[in-house]
Amino acid sequence: MGNHRNFYCLLLLALLAASAGAQEEWTGDTSMRQINQVLVLDGQVWNATAGGVLRFDPGQRTFERFTRLDGLAGNQVLSLAADEHGDLWFGTEGQGLSRFRLAEHRFDPPYLDFKDLRIEALVAAGGRVYVATDRGISVFLVDKEEVRETYHRLGDLAKDLQINDLVIFNGALWAATPDGVAWASLDQPNLQDPESWQTNSFLGATHTLMVQGDTLLAAANRNVFAFDPQLGRFAPDYADTLKVLGMGSFQNRAVICLQDGKFMWRTGPGEWARQTAPRFAQVTSLSQGDSALWVGSKQGLLAVGALTPPAPSEPGANQFYEMKLLDSGELWVSSVPNDFSDPHGLYQFDGTHWQIHDRSQGLPSNTLVSLETDTADRLWVGTWGQGVVIRDSTGTWQRLNQTNSILKGVPNDPNFVAISDISRDSTGLMWLANVQIGLVVMDNFPPTRSQLFENPALSLALKHDIGQVVIAPAGIKWISTETDGLILFDDGGTPFDPADDSSLLINQVYDQRLTSDRVNALLLDRSGRLWVATNSGLNAVRGTYSRASRTFRVESWRTYAAETGLPSSEINTIEQDDLGNIWVGTEGGLTRISSQGEVEFTFTKSNSLLIDNRVKSLLFDPEKRELWIGTFDGLSRLHLGEVTTPGGGSLTVYPNPFVLEGSGSTLHFAGLPLGASLRIFSLSGQLVAQLDGTPGQGTIEWRGQNQAGVLVGSGVYFFVATDEAGHSTKGKFAVVGSQ
Repeated sequence: MGNHRNFYCLLLLALLAASAGAQEEWTGDTSMRQINQVLVLDGQVWNATAGGVLRFDPGQRTFERFTRLDGLAGNQVLSLAADEHGDLWFGTEGQGLSRFRLAEHRFDPPYLDFKDLRIEALVAAGGRVYVATDRGISVFLVDKEEVRETYHRLGDLAKDLQINDLVIFNGALWAATPDGVAWASLDQPNLQDPESWQTNSFLGATHTLMVQGDTLLAAANRNVFAFDPQLGRFAPDYADTLKVLGMGSFQNRAVICLQDGKFMWRTGPGEWARQTAPRFAQVTSLSQGDSALWVGSKQGLLAVGALTPPAPSEPGANQFYEMKLLDSGELWVSSVPNDFSDPHGLYQFDGTHWQIHDRSQGLPSNTLVSLETDTADRLWVGTWGQGVVIRDSTGTWQRLNQTNSILKGVPNDPNFVAISDISRDSTGLMWLANVQIGLVVMDNFPPTRSQLFENPALSLALKHDIGQVVIAPAGIKWISTETDGLILFDDGGTPFDPADDSSLLINQVYDQRLTSDRVNALLLDRSGRLWVATNSGLNAVRGTYSRASRTFRVESWRTYAAETGLPSSEINTIEQDDLGNIWVGTEGGLTRISSQGEVEFTFTKSNSLLIDNRVKSLLFDPEKRELWIGTFDGLSRLHLGEVTTPGGGSLTVYPNPFVLEGSGSTLHFAGLPLGASLRIFSLSGQLVAQLDGTPGQGTIEWRGQNQAGVLVGSGVYFFVATDEAGHSTKGKFAVVGSQ
């Protein structure tokens, strides 16, 4: 009977475990369009990119992506190399060194010896990885997993010089630098001695080295040099008026790509011929030693001599600013906050695939900064210079600017119409921040009624910028500014009649408690408290506005900064979840403040799977209870768990049945609201275990022990999970003791 019981339980375990996986708390999306280096290994094309590691299988024509969520040290991957064991090494920008064990398909924990350094190039040989950084060359011992030594000065070159590339040739280590090439025989006992190195500064800024057959080539600006071992010096091999962007090999010949996208291949010493191939723009890297030439560029992976890889579905870049969810569930993201960043248009995400919208898709500009939907779920997009574009039901972009609406261009250029923010009020009116001009309200698209409230009507000087517009009840608008604090604007409840309007400028002169007049973001929470994010801290302000006296009476004012628990005083964005918690995006991480106003915990790259500490935008999805976190290095998504009510809600418990095989067995409760606690009871109602939640985490593990630390017996147990709001949900699971 016991054997039958064990068989049944193990079978049930296998079935349930197969269907009930752990619910991911963290997910992420990055753009891997910008490729920094290409490496071909066993027919697979590996790419170090600005968003992680991208592997392309030419046979299957499929991609595999690796990011921090998979164990990579960082998403900004600059370099890669393969060692004699077939393992891959990845160098990042400031986040350390990673090893990917190819046979086991997993990453080792990152090696943080190189944290805060740019790993520009890697060479693996003889149980060592030579690591080129922006401060010299380090020798990493593979077996001991430690840095043996670092070469800070190479000959007579400057100390701590950036190393652009490394190769091993004729038993020597060669380094390309901004000041020329340095090399040293690996047989020498002390390469830390600058005199162990020879240098050649004649080449100037050298960015790429390559060994082709028995020849060492160096690419420097508009030239290629070949090393002559007999003379012990470099000689000019190719010269052009255009920059040499990359150097690789194809069909056993050296190949270079020039700035105009043209390819040249080396037919002999000092002899180069045009390679018949398409011209590629913005080339960053060329592959070596494969039957095809794989071309890394800022726009993705390309090929010569092979089918061009399909374009992977991804955002246009890793900059994520304002985000908006449509009723259809689509996520739209703007790539810039203003004209000070590199624009990449809009990103549209349907839950599976990304699509990029820019000039090539019919938009008048790539500098798209603000998003809102109207009552018909049409997307309004504010541009920096081209007015507003509206996406109609057919997907066509319509436009409002100074020629067909009340919008105006900046005083110095009437044709430059910049819209920093768009907000919709409870009646469906659209409010637009017309930069350097004022605030505009429209009733629909196309508008039949509109009104412009110019800067003086907002208590703001001419040509000064307004930023975000937050809609409060009864016609009150809160408006952020770049340098002047914030504005309380009252339209008197008559948005198209300026006769009863009033405004109040709140700055550090008005109230010295305001942490700065440079306001980055505003949030009006459900309790009526106004949150003001500045470059020097966060302000939580509660007050009452009197329309009769046109005054604002402050009832409470609390400030938050690095000194009071935030990871940084530079506050970029604020969001509220459905439990009333305030999420604060800073330059140093993401912090949650409770509905009672207390700082609870902070997520950073070091204690979580947050993609980047520079949090630029936040969006809470109440339906899925997910927090979207836009950063300057990708998009993170945090699942906050399910809000549960008596008799409803759900969470994942696995494996169920729970087979106890000693104290090492673990039962997982996943999908809890962050910080939720758990109690486990026997069938008779006796408390077996009480498990406290951890701030910021939505999973709890139980090792099958009661309050006294003794393993429980076989049977059915109940659990009760309680969230922060006091809501609870029940469930049960089975425990099977080891036989």
